[in-house]
Amino acid sequence: MSHIIELTDEQYETLRQVAARDQETPEQLLKRMVNALTEIQGTVYYTDDELLRALGADDEELTELAKLETADHADE
Repeated sequence: MSHIIELTDEQYETLRQVAARDQETPEQLLKRMVNALTEIQGTVYYTDDELLRALGADDEELTELAKLETADHADE
């Protein structure tokens, strides 16, 4: 069974950039994230950074994601 998830171009580009850093496709990254979420289900994370660290993000990735998020909000 397959499902389609709709993302904005900006969201997909963020996903693509993060995946590329780990030499993955966006699809591989999403599968890895879902697997990690399944493993940590029931654990409470109070910030996005805590969750992303639990999913394997490092300081460099968190900094880059923060920059991308700031850029996204600058357009609003």
